[in-house]
Amino acid sequence: MKKLFLLLAFCFQILLVSAQAPSHANDAKSDPSLPTYLVNGVETPYAKVVKLNTALIESMSVYKGPEAIAKFGAKYKHGIVLVKLKKAKK
Repeated sequence: MKKLFLLLAFCFQILLVSAQAPSHANDAKSDPSLPTYLVNGVETPYAKVVKLNTALIESMSVYKGPEAIAKFGAKYKHGIVLVKLKKAKK
């Protein structure tokens, strides 16, 4: 749990520094230079991503620059953060 939280905090810190986004620009639609966030394959605004309960996150992957373009296409040239949530237990 602690490792996951540290990983999440580190990823967000990297993205915020690399995007150099002002604190009010929380959405890739309002500022196209921000990375795109996909939670379980669905594009999700940054404001919602930061409110996710870290205990629900199974994994995160961060792709930037040429790696993001090569893997996901030019639409994601400013980076992409893939967040996979844990499946609900029945």
